[in-house]
Amino acid sequence: MYRLSIALLLTALASTSCGTEPDASLTRDGALDRPFELVDGGTTTLAELNREDGRPIVVNLWATWCAPCLEEMPDLEAVHRDRSDEIRFVGLNISDSPTRAAQRIEEIGITYLLGQDPDGGFVATVGTVGLPATAFINRSGKLVRVHQGQLDYDGLQAAIDEYLS
Repeated sequence: MYRLSIALLLTALASTSCGTEPDASLTRDGALDRPFELVDGGTTTLAELNREDGRPIVVNLWATWCAPCLEEMPDLEAVHRDRSDEIRFVGLNISDSPTRAAQRIEEIGITYLLGQDPDGGFVATVGTVGLPATAFINRSGKLVRVHQGQLDYDGLQAAIDEYLS
């Protein structure tokens, strides 16, 4: 596990852009098949969500202690409201108190699907370092891009158009 963490860290640090294309090993290691808890108590995977209706998926990784995460969430919600018929949005709260996360979700008014990654395993699987991070999964269920850092409304719209069209 220690070697895997170091390898993921070095891979992320070697990237010079805010967005990275995941290498094949990350996808093979099961990012899309990794189960996560829904805030309503159920469990699912991104692969299951993709198979439900074939919509591409935008997965935002966030935490209550991450100021840029909280700043971008209203923009994610706005894009979700504009494009939910064509794109599924999922927010995964990372290593956070469920009570605190629920409080923030209510305060911000988030309506897209929300889940929890209490041990940070999904973050490690997709190779992100730091939050926020946003993963883009195409209609075929392939992880095509991971954006490291905050996105605003226009940036998210542009990323969706570029990676999920």
